[in-house]
Amino acid sequence: MTLKVRANLVFALALVAFGALMWFSQTESQRFSENNRWVSHTRDVLELSELLPAHLTDAAAARGAYIRTGDPAQFQKFDAATNLVLRDLAQLRGLTADNPGQQLRLVQLDPLVHSRLSLLKASMESHQRNSHDRAVQDEFAAQSANISSQLLAVIVTFEGVERSLLELRLAQAEASDVRATKINAIRSVFVFLSLLLVFWFLNREFARHERAERATIEQKRLLQSILDSCSDSVIVADKSGSIILRNPVASRENALIHAVSLDQNYPELLGLYKDDGQTLYKTEELALARALRGESVYGLEMCSRPLNGEQISWKLAAGGPLINAQGEKEGGVVFVRDITDRKEADRRLSAALQDAEIHARENVELSELGDLLQSCLTVEEAYKLSEKALTNIFGSHAGALCIINPSRDLVEARAVWNNCATTEIAFSPDDCWALRRGKPYGENGSGTPIACSHLRGSLTGDYLCVPLIAQGETLGVMYLDKGPQPSGPLSEGGQVQQARLSRLAIAVAERVSLALANLRLRELLRNQSIRDPLTGLFNRRYLEESLNRELRRAARTKRPVSLVMLDLDNFKHFNDTFGHQAGDLLMKEVASLFKTRLRAGDLACRYGGEEFSLVLCEADVEGTLKCVRNICEAVRLLSVEYRGQTLGRITISAGIANYPAHKDNMEDLIHAADKALYMAKKNGRDCIVVFDGQKTTTQETLLPVIG
Repeated sequence: MTLKVRANLVFALALVAFGALMWFSQTESQRFSENNRWVSHTRDVLELSELLPAHLTDAAAARGAYIRTGDPAQFQKFDAATNLVLRDLAQLRGLTADNPGQQLRLVQLDPLVHSRLSLLKASMESHQRNSHDRAVQDEFAAQSANISSQLLAVIVTFEGVERSLLELRLAQAEASDVRATKINAIRSVFVFLSLLLVFWFLNREFARHERAERATIEQKRLLQSILDSCSDSVIVADKSGSIILRNPVASRENALIHAVSLDQNYPELLGLYKDDGQTLYKTEELALARALRGESVYGLEMCSRPLNGEQISWKLAAGGPLINAQGEKEGGVVFVRDITDRKEADRRLSAALQDAEIHARENVELSELGDLLQSCLTVEEAYKLSEKALTNIFGSHAGALCIINPSRDLVEARAVWNNCATTEIAFSPDDCWALRRGKPYGENGSGTPIACSHLRGSLTGDYLCVPLIAQGETLGVMYLDKGPQPSGPLSEGGQVQQARLSRLAIAVAERVSLALANLRLRELLRNQSIRDPLTGLFNRRYLEESLNRELRRAARTKRPVSLVMLDLDNFKHFNDTFGHQAGDLLMKEVASLFKTRLRAGDLACRYGGEEFSLVLCEADVEGTLKCVRNICEAVRLLSVEYRGQTLGRITISAGIANYPAHKDNMEDLIHAADKALYMAKKNGRDCIVVFDGQKTTTQETLLPVIG
């Protein structure tokens, strides 16, 4: 609200309050006057009620004087007193006309008064006729005394009521007087406070007006300081498009341009282009022109390419119409901010986000690769899986996993993807600089001093060799063809791509090498758990696992399985004669012979001590006899030398049991074959026994054992 409105409001409130106090004061004054009038009225009634008995007394006194003296003048006094009594009675009726109770008492009083006056007058007239009639006068006196007592009782009651009314009206008058006094006091205080409030209000408004003027001046100074210190360009134009205000930044940026109005040459003079940096803005598309049309502009990006050859920059414009205090448009104002650094930061952020997405995708691919490799059961399975997985990871880039053979003298390509033809399939470990140095080689392209010797022909592109090292052991090398080498220097994007490819190759090599090392370790532990360390044959535990599996398979396919138990004859005597080392050598030679005499699907195991067992799949009794006979003949012809000495002739005993001809479960089949072996040794050794029900039958007896 304005000062005028506030002042009028305060004065209106004060006048209303003062008028209310005046009304209350006038009302109380009228009430006080009315109460005083009623008090006077009551007092008049009381005076008349007191005069009435006195005048009656005067009439009685005139009668008594006449009776005593016989003076005729007493008749005049009696008449005068009677008139006064009647006048008093009439006035009392008029004064108590508003009081029905008192009127009723006056009705009671009126006959008594008239009776008393009539009795007094009759007494005087009787005495006038007969002055010596004492008895009559006494009778008159007695009647007069009776009427006087009744009359006095009514007057006393009448006066008592009036006195009560007088007390009540006096109290009301006093209360009205007190209220009027208080209201007058309040009115005086209110007038004083109102004057004081008006004085304070005016002074406050004057002080506020002065402060507002000073604040306006300070705001103008502050606005000018803001414009001077603002890092954005501020440009203001009037309705006609003429520029009326530029802050120092805008003036400095447009120092060499004499554009003072929004004409058709304005965008060209300032070099304002759209996002593509090539299309020139039209004047009506600029933020200032749109603001002059009454539009609000937010986030209008412009590429600034000044004609004077200054560095290209990016601007962000925002603005709107210039509105005065009356809400009328007076022009337009725009704010232009230099966002060159932000655009560069956005570009770098986009590149970083893209790189982060690539990293995340690579991590997912590497994680999946690691999971797949860890799920492989053998190294060969891992090689096959790597060819497909690395094709997906490296895209069109060819490569190969080259593994060092067990003798450590040759590196062979075990997994090749994308038909890699730029490296040898097999080469010496010394042909690869990555294997020599124990770290990646070739990631700098043509910057490497010497190319690896395992490359085929003259390589025209970049390559990378990453050694596969895990658990302190070098397993091989991963070769990656990074593509053709560009003729000129790489762009920033190309450098980032090459660095990403190298980083990905190193990460892949780490996971592949770790997975291969784990698989090798797993195979080693597996072999140690299922193979006999002396002979290299499977052990008894593996025999039981495999035999149980083969029996289940045979039950499904309805094909036979034979179990052969073999024992070297007189092996204890052999050990005692030639020593344990010779016995171990003999065991190894016999085990090697088993390996050469069995089919790929058959199984040879060391059952314990000098006892061996063979599992022949899909072999009946006749086929098994033929195979065992060949093995026994080969063992009998075996010649073993130890420390230049030829060891003696060796023979074996064999027991055969067949599924389903003899037994239908693993435990019984082993027991049957073992029982047949026992019978072979009991029958003189160097023979083969086939289990047949509850008895054994000797199928063949070889030559007697020598020694």
